[in-house]
Amino acid sequence: MDLNNLSYEEGLKELESIIDSLETGELTLEESFNKFKKGVDLYKYLYEMLNKVEGEIKIIMEEEREEDFQLEG
Repeated sequence: MDLNNLSYEEGLKELESIIDSLETGELTLEESFNKFKKGVDLYKYLYEMLNKVEGEIKIIMEEEREEDFQLEG
């Protein structure tokens, strides 16, 4: 799976699918382990995406506050 071409929504859907399959208890140990590793990779990728967007939002909000302050002053 190429994480770089995966949207947040697609990744979240895939992660939910992995969790569901792990919770069934119907996988072999090896299958469970491989799904778990894939899930951890997906989680890290999604977490990084959220952090990046959160950082960009903070920058935009700071710029907006600075503009508001300059307009008032």
